[in-house]
This record gives sequence, C-alpha cells and structure tokens, in this order.
Amino acid sequence: MALIRLFICFLLAVQVVGGMASTPQNDGVAPVMDEIDWRAHWANSNIGFHLDQANPMLVKHWPALQTVPGDGVFVPLCGKSLDLLELQKQGYFVLGSELSELAVAAFFAENHLSVSRQLAGEHEYWSSEGLAVVLGDFFTLPAGSVPARFVYDRAALVALPPHKQKEYAEHLLRVAPEIEQMLLITVEYDDTRAPAPPFSTPPATVASLYHDHFTIERLETRQTIPSARKQAQGLMTITEHVFKLTRRLTQAVAR
Repeated sequence: MALIRLFICFLLAVQVVGGMASTPQNDGVAPVMDEIDWRAHWANSNIGFHLDQANPMLVKHWPALQTVPGDGVFVPLCGKSLDLLELQKQGYFVLGSELSELAVAAFFAENHLSVSRQLAGEHEYWSSEGLAVVLGDFFTLPAGSVPARFVYDRAALVALPPHKQKEYAEHLLRVAPEIEQMLLITVEYDDTRAPAPPFSTPPATVASLYHDHFTIERLETRQTIPSARKQAQGLMTITEHVFKLTRRLTQAVAR
C-alpha cells in the first residue's frame, strides 16, 4: 500500500505542474543536476564513491532517528547504492532519485530485482517490492512529489559544487515538505590537493544550509580512507561527518 500511495502522489504532482509526458525529456542539453557530467562518471565507471556494502555509518547511526517500519525514506542522488536495500530490509519504503539510467539499471540488475517502469512527466519511475527509484533530474522533481518523512543523504549534498548546495537544500524541502528527520553524511578534505567531486562540505556549511529549518546534531566525525582515485591524486585521509537533522518545532507547526 505504501508503494501505491507514493506512486499516486508522485503522478498527481506531475500532472498538476504540466501533465503527463509520453517520453522522458532529453533534448541533448545537460540537465541542471549534471554540471559535472555525472552521466559520464557512470559511463566511464568513475564511481569510486560506490560501496559494495551498506555504508557503515548508515548501519551505525540510522537508529538515532525516530522511525518505525513502514515509514517512507527518500534517498536523493542514490546511484546504485546498497543502502537502498539496507533500508528496505529494515522495513521502510525507500524512494531514490538518480540522474543516470546506467546506475538505475545496474541497481536492479545487480541485485536481481524484478522491476516495473512507469513514465511520470520527464521522469521515469522504476519500482520493485518496497522500493523505487525515480530516474531523472532531481532539480526538476515537482514540489510535494515525495511524501517521505525521513531522508538519508550520503552522496547528494557532497556531489554538488558549493554554489548548487543551497539550491539543493531548498529544493529538497520543496520536493519533500513533510521531512521530519534526516541522516546526513558529508566529507571534508583539502580540495586543493585532490579536486572534487565529492565536494568538501564542513560542518559550518551544513549549518548555513539547514539551521533555519532543523536542529543539527553531529553524531560522529572520523578519519577514513578515500577512494583509490583520490589516493592516486595524493589524498591519503578524508574526514567524514555524520549529522542527525531534526525539523524545528516551529517548522513542523507551520506545515
């Protein structure tokens, strides 16, 4: 039932802003999301950010959120992350958003998931039991199209350059206005030694983006080993921050 409700909400939202399209829009112009050509990253297998297991920080810190099985969890810019399956196995309905069709197709194929596909405006909805991924540009998702109360962001905010992060945070709140809590993971490093992506996003940046709407609790900061690509660029350690964001009471009342 959760899958059906979410699907209907998404379709209705698309219809309100312009009606259903017969095919996804792709006129050769790079979408808003793709300033750094994420499609090319996937086409060239330049995906050192992908883990072959659920993220340990998700497993460790997700219980800090006040969730119950059956809740909806939104995972923006999800790639083919196994975190989708980890959350699904815990009993949540999981909705991802991803720009690259290669990533979405690989997720369902590599995990041997049956999939149904449905066009919804310029996006395409790929669904399986208990989870779905919306293929298309996150920045063109309609307002109110994601009825999820929880967000897991491990690779979305840090995938965007600083001048796009504010737009991302604002659009996230438009797309999923019922957000109550978020588990956010960012990285911080000397980006003069190893160029982005991911983009170095220190705690001060998180505060500037979300303080007006959320209380922000840093759950952990740790040093970790960067991807092989980053190591080849001369970066030997990277700092990872884990935050729990909780919607401010005044925000909740306003909704």
